[in-house]
This record gives sequence, C-alpha cells and structure tokens, in this order.
Amino acid sequence: MPDTPDHGIGSPPRSFGWRFPGSKPATVSKRVVAWRIGLLAAVIGGFALVSYEDLRRARTRVEEDALRQSRNLAITLEADVLNTIRSAEQSVLALIDNAYSPPSPQTTGDGAAPDGPNNPDSIPAVRTLLLANRDGSVRYSTGAPSLSSVGGLDLFLAPRAAKTSGFHLSVPFRDGEGNGWRIAVSRRLPSADGQFAGVAAAIIDLRRFARFYATLDIGPRGFVILWRSDGAVLANSHANPLIEADPYANARFLPRFDDGEKTHTLSGLSPYDGEDRVGVARAVEGLPLHVLIRLSSDDYLASWRADLWWRVLETAAMSALLIALAAQLLRHLGRLEDTTKALRASERQSQALFNSSFQIMGLLSPDGLVVALNQPACSLANLPPEAVIGRPAWEFRGWARTPEIAAQFRHSIETAAAGQFVRYETDVHSAEGVRIMDVSIKPIFDEAGRVVLMVTEARDITERKRFENSLRESEARLRSYLDAAMEGFFISDESGRYVDVNPAGCQTLGYSRDEILAMRVLDLIARDHPMGPSSVEGFRTVKRRGLFRGEMALRHKNGATLRAEVNAVRLDNGLYLGVTRDVTERRLAEEALRASTARLTALVHALPDLVFILDDEGRYREIFANSHDLLVLPPERMIGRRAEEVLPDWRGRQLMASLRQTLATGQPQRMEYQLTVQSGLRWFEARTQMLADDFGARPSMLMLVRDITDRVESEERLAAAKEQAEAANRAKSAFLATMSHELRTPLNAIIGFSDIMLHELFGPLGSSRYRDYARHVQNSGRHLLDLINDVLDMSKLEAGRFTLDEEWIDLAETLESCRALAALPAERGHVRLTVAVPPALPRLFADERAVRQVLLNVLANAVKFTPSGGRVEVEVGIPIDGGDLVVTVRDTGIGIAPDALANIAEPFQQADSSIARRFGGSGLGLSISRNLIDLHGGSLTIDSALGQGTTVRILFPAARVERTAAANRVETVAETDASA
Repeated sequence: MPDTPDHGIGSPPRSFGWRFPGSKPATVSKRVVAWRIGLLAAVIGGFALVSYEDLRRARTRVEEDALRQSRNLAITLEADVLNTIRSAEQSVLALIDNAYSPPSPQTTGDGAAPDGPNNPDSIPAVRTLLLANRDGSVRYSTGAPSLSSVGGLDLFLAPRAAKTSGFHLSVPFRDGEGNGWRIAVSRRLPSADGQFAGVAAAIIDLRRFARFYATLDIGPRGFVILWRSDGAVLANSHANPLIEADPYANARFLPRFDDGEKTHTLSGLSPYDGEDRVGVARAVEGLPLHVLIRLSSDDYLASWRADLWWRVLETAAMSALLIALAAQLLRHLGRLEDTTKALRASERQSQALFNSSFQIMGLLSPDGLVVALNQPACSLANLPPEAVIGRPAWEFRGWARTPEIAAQFRHSIETAAAGQFVRYETDVHSAEGVRIMDVSIKPIFDEAGRVVLMVTEARDITERKRFENSLRESEARLRSYLDAAMEGFFISDESGRYVDVNPAGCQTLGYSRDEILAMRVLDLIARDHPMGPSSVEGFRTVKRRGLFRGEMALRHKNGATLRAEVNAVRLDNGLYLGVTRDVTERRLAEEALRASTARLTALVHALPDLVFILDDEGRYREIFANSHDLLVLPPERMIGRRAEEVLPDWRGRQLMASLRQTLATGQPQRMEYQLTVQSGLRWFEARTQMLADDFGARPSMLMLVRDITDRVESEERLAAAKEQAEAANRAKSAFLATMSHELRTPLNAIIGFSDIMLHELFGPLGSSRYRDYARHVQNSGRHLLDLINDVLDMSKLEAGRFTLDEEWIDLAETLESCRALAALPAERGHVRLTVAVPPALPRLFADERAVRQVLLNVLANAVKFTPSGGRVEVEVGIPIDGGDLVVTVRDTGIGIAPDALANIAEPFQQADSSIARRFGGSGLGLSISRNLIDLHGGSLTIDSALGQGTTVRILFPAARVERTAAANRVETVAETDASA
C-alpha cells in the first residue's frame, strides 16, 4: 500500500492540545496529555474514594452509637422491670405475713396497692393486692379491686399445681372491660398442715410500662417491647390493636434466646415490619421476661443521610472544579516559559484549596484579604467572587452577621497570620436559617517560614449538633426520671467510690450529693449494727457475681441506722448500679404489730368469758379461759378437734349450724344452750364473729361464751309469773269471744225483723211512728253488731287465732271499692275525698278482707273526724328498686293531742271522752287495723297534731309486692268533691 497522508505514514507528527483565543499554539504529545488526564481522573477518583470512606465510617459510628444507646436503655428498662416485679413480690410477702398474724386493733383491713412511680398518667405499677381462698374466691383485696374470683386464672392455677411456695409470674389477663391487660405476681398460701390454702397475689397494670416506654426518646419509628418467654407481648411503646386484642398475636416475630445468652444484638431487616433496624434484646435477670429495643435506620441515619447529599454535591463540585482547573492548566501549557512563577503560585493555591475536604473553602492573605473562594463560600456571602476577592473577609455580612461575630473572625485571622492554627464554632445566617459552622484557619508557610497564605475551611455541623443536643436531652430526661424516683439510685465504680446519686438517695441518708460522691460504698454501711457483716458481704457479692438483692444496714448522717432493701447490679461499662428503698418504718411497724398482738392476747386472757377461735371446719385453733372448770375438756384435748367431736351430738350440731351461718352471711350469730362441764350443769350464751381475712391462711371465727346460769334461773322464775298472767289474759279473751258470739246471734234476728218491718213486707204498720221506731231499732242493732264484731276480731287477734287467707290482690280495685263505701259519708259531711293511684301499681300478696277492713277503718275515721269543707287524700307510693309499698291517708280534721297519740291504737282507746260522746265508737278500729297489718309483716304509723289534721301510713313489706316496673307518674283515679 503506498504511503499517503491519509494513512499517516510518512507525514509529520500531529500536535494534541487545546487552543484558546489569544493564546499561542502549544504542542503537547498525546502520551503527556493522556498522562495528565489519567492523573486528573485518579485525583478525582481518590477524592471520591476518600469521601466514600469518610461517609462509611460516619455511618458505622452512627450505628455503633445507636447500638450503645440501645444497650444502655435495655439495662435501664431491665432495672425498671426488676424493681416493679420485686416491689410486687415484697408486697405479696408483706400480705402473706399479715395473712398469718392477727391484726392490731388499729388495722382497718384496707390495704393500699403500692403506687410505685406514678408517672405517667398516675397509673400505679401494682394495681391490686389480693388473697384468694383455695377455691379461687377473693376474700381480701386492696387498691383497685375488680375480681371476685381468680379460680380460672393462671395466677391461681400455677401456684396451686406447684409443689413449692415460690413466686409465679402469670400470663397476661384482663380484670375488666376496656381496662387493658394485667399480669400478677402470685405465691401459694400453705395451710397449717402444709396443704394448699389459696394464693396471695399482686396485680400489675401493664399500661404503666406501655406509657413509660412511649415517653422514651427512641425516634418516631423506633419501638420498645416487653414480652414473656412464651411469646406474650406485655407492653409496647406504640399502640397496636392486634396485640391489645391478643398478646400472642406477634409471638413469631420475637427474638429467641435458646442459646442462653442474656443480651442479643440485632441488626438488619426486622421480621416484624421488614424495616432496616438495629437494636438489643435483653433477658430480665431471674424472670421469664425480655426487653426489646429496635431503632429504625430512618431515625438514627437521618443526619448521616442529610450529610450524604452534601458530600455528593461537594464531590461533584470538587470534580467540576478540578476539571475546570485542568482545562485552565492545559490552556496555558504552551506558555509555561513565560508563566512559570505564576504557575507555581497557582499550583500552591490550587493544592491548598482542593486538598481540603470541608464544604466551604477560601484562601486569605496574611493581612486578611480574600485571595480565592469556592462556590459554597460565595453562595454563603451571597456575592460573586469578583466582589469579594481582594477585600477583608470580616466585612461581609453573609459570613459575619453581627459585629461580635465579625470581631471574632478578625481576631482568629490575626491569630492565624501569627502562625497559629485556629478552630472554633460559630453561627451563620443563611437562606435556610441559622446554621452552625465548624471553622478552621490554617496558615501556609513559605521556604523561609513566613506565612504567605491562610486556608479557611468551614463545615456545616448543624445536624450533628442537633443530634448531640437530642442525645443530651435524652440523657437529661433519664436524669429527670432518676431525680423523680422515690427509690435511691447509687452508681459506683470498680473501686467502690460513688460517681453519681439521685436526690432520693441523698434524702434517704441525709447527706448532700457532694458528700456522697466523696465516699465509698463501705463508708455508708453501719458495721456496728447486727446486719453490718451481712451488708459488707452483700457489697462483695455484687462485685463477685454482678448481682445482689437483700437488706443492708446503712448509716444516716445523724448517726441513726437505716434498714434498706438493696438491688445492685453490674453495668456493661464497669460501673455498679444500686437501688435502695428505706424499710425502717415498715420493720418498726412489724415489731409494733407483734407487740400489739402480745397485748391483745393478755387482754383476752383477762376477760371473764371463754374465748374460742375456730376455723371454717369447726376445729378449735385457740382457747382462752381463766378457769378450766367451765370447759368440757382440758384445752390441750380440744385443740385441733372439731366441735362435733367435743360437744354432745345436738350441741355440736347446733354450734356448727351457727358457724356455717356466720361463714355464709358474715353476720354475728347468738345461741343459748345448757351443757355439762367440769363444774356441773351450766347455762351458756355464745356469740360468733367472723375474723378478718388476713387473720390466718383460712377463714376463722371468734366465739365468746359466757356463763349465764344465774340469769337463766331468774328468767325461768319470771317466765312462770308471766305464764300465769297470760293464762288470765287468755281466759278474758275467751270470755269476750264467747260473749260476742252469743250476743251476735240474737242481734241478727233483731236487725232482720226490723228490716222486714221497715219494708212492710207483710202489710202496712199503720202509724208512721212504728216505721221510725223500727229504723231506730235497726240502726241500734247494726251499731251494736259492729261493736260486737270488733270485740270478736280483737279477741281472735289477742288469742292468736286469727289466720290470713292470702293471695295476689289488685290493690287499686280494693282502694276503689273502699272509696265507693266512704264516698256517701263524705258527701253527707261535705268532705272532699281524693284517691290517687299510680297507673301501673304492682299486685300485693295479702288477705283482701283484712286489707279492706284496715282501709275502711282508716278512711271512716278520717271522714268522721274531718269537719265540713275539709279534705281527705289517699296516696299510694310506688316501690322503687324492690322497696316497700306505702298507702298514705291524710286528712285536715281535728287532729290528736300529743298525750293521746301514744295510746290511740290501743284497744278501747280514743282521743278523749268528749270525742267518744260526740262521734261514738268502741275505740277498737285502729287497734284491729294495726294488728292486721302486723300479721302481714308491715306497720301502721300515725302522725298528728291537734287542729292540724292526721296522717296515717300503712306500709307493706317489699316481700309482698310483685316485682314489676312501676310508673313514676301518679294520676287521680277517682275524686269525690262534697263541698257545700
């Protein structure tokens, strides 16, 4: 092939370079150009790699900080759970101690559930303390009780099935609609023979944990979970309707602890929601509980991701700037001979400017004039480069918004011009608001050691500061929780010196915080106390094993010794956390209770009565007797035996019946009986009383027995005298009944014959006077018959031979018939008669004839003793919620004097003799009416004042009233207006 210019063979070598307007041609070989372009690419790639590594390390630090925060928070939450559960255990132990000891006279029987920390929303940790019998029924509860039986709950079933009396942490359960889930710390109650007698339990409100976790600073998407080993979620920092309905709904998503480790570090995608998270799952020491803290990458990487975009923009800007500078260098490559010195200065400037990894860069002269700036610096000043270069840097408000910041900037520049490296933080105002900048000024020296340039670098650390402030706020909140805690929190180092203490700890021991921080743990132990050696051993135990729970004797500043419950644990950072609670007063109260019990026992021994304490099976548990002469057997032969085994058959059965009645109703029972004891045949009076639920492991009763032989003998003599008087009264009543019957027979004939004469059935009488005489005979006979009927009814009532013919009656109809009979006398006497009956009056179980007789007697008296123009009103009160039924008869009559009112319902009694002469009557109507109402189990009461009318109330007990809905409206059924 011939050599032609088209193929480049034999042609002169071509030049490769860039030619700019006004510049001279420059010839550069392709290899040199390629080398320079490769070097430029390597610089850009290295800068990008450094930025990438810096971002990766920053992300790793953020993730490590998130894990460290999770671990510390898990330790704190574990301590919170331990304190809550142990407080519940201590409450159960105290409840069991009181369950086996007799109460002091001041004991009210009301306990108070320990509130624990009332934050947040005033929900106590321990909601309820309760004691349950062996059948699960709750016999004692305090706090906010809502359970009457726990027989079907795990808190009862597990201790009952267990062979030991240790504590049991129950599965979650509900004790009411809408009240959330609960767990219980329960323990078995043994009887005297070691058998199961019930449980004692402290019920914990799980809402307290959920609301506490919701206050933690773990980011909007982070969550905290407390769960049992069986998969039941007990508390969640975020409300979850699925878990609220079923605590086991998300059991498959929970971490497993099959390897026996106490703490698991978790990272990656969460199986619960598929979100990238880090966190810690920690087992609660000694309990089947776990705490899980998961932080979302969206939360803890937010600041890092914000910084990422700035880094990308920075890298892109730096790459563009490097490319522009490289183009500028290639442009001037042909004039290297003329611009060598300028090229060296430009190279120093470019090297100083672009080797920095901060976002904002600039070059200053030693006198503070701006030599060069990058684009972010110009944007911050809100000026183009030509308006800034050559002028003092502190004059521009974009960088120094206030005179104080400008003065600080100028002083820093002068310090750097003297040869010192300067770094500080300052606030800068931009279009996005106030930003926090990390500013550094680094001097650049020439060969002679003089400062020739200063490199100013500034990085936006607003997000990092915000994260640091958030961390400080989180630590401040944790400190506020500790400061608000009622328990004392002490933190010590490996040498035993205190490094921190909360106010409750200082208040408990009486020392200031500075005084405690100058001490060691052993300095606060009261070594001269009997518990001193065990307290020192407890300190050594926590250093050796990392855990201690028990009581210690601590020294107060005033020299007193305190007894404190201490829970101590070793933290991951080598420090030790001790939580203390002052139990000195509780221990003193227990000692006072024992002393009070001793005094009570001495008092019982001083009583003249016999005192027996029996259990629910009728077995004698304790016997107090000053003399054994009144006992059937010596006390040692009676203890542990049932009453039916000690007393004669019918006496034992009688006593057991009274004990069972006391157990069933809780009400005291009384009985009298005759018994042969060691001193002979005596009469006794016994009274039973239920003892408090916390007296013993099972229900117990107190029985006081008093020798009443002398009283019974006196009563027998009085009874004989009474029998004689009653016999005479019965003879009188029999005589009246016989005479009334004998008199009524001829009176019926007189009334009948006078009626025939009045109606002239067998022909006219002749003179009209005979008709008047016959009417007088008839009226007198009927009046006499009414008197005899009253006497006969009274005699039957007094003799106890009056029987009721009871059935369900319509009281409204009965009232209407009585109103119709009383209407004629009311019209004659110009009296207004009103009867008001409710529209839905329930039926009454009674003797209709007796009720009619009572109503007629009361109405007749009201009409008879009410003057012309007066009123008689009848009202029926509707029973509410199964109450009594009351019929009220109210008049505006002459009334009854106070001295006559007390005896007005006695037989043959009227207000006074003048009334008897004016109105007539035997005085038996009210007495008969009251006795008839008494036979129905009700009552008849009379309220009256002379000249102000009379009110009679007839009450029928609720047991005789039909259970139907009653209307509240009352309407008038009938009204008789007999006004003149």
